[in-house]
Amino acid sequence: MAESSDAAQARVFADMLTAEIAAASSRVEESENLARKALRVGDSRSHVWHSDEAQTQKQALYELHRQLDALHSRFLLTTGQRQSAR
Repeated sequence: MAESSDAAQARVFADMLTAEIAAASSRVEESENLARKALRVGDSRSHVWHSDEAQTQKQALYELHRQLDALHSRFLLTTGQRQSAR
């Protein structure tokens, strides 16, 4: 049987969340790199700012992962496998 519209919508949303997780991970990495660079050159204000930014981005990243996990749990989504009819 064809995938339900709810499951199809959940799959699209999961794909969007996965892309956003990749972008958020890049932002965390960039902020951490900038914080380390600021520390190396002795710029303590920039170090604190970038460290705080990295922490904020990590919190957003954790929330994105939580949402994706909830979708996977609710709709039994797995990569490359469609939900079967019950």
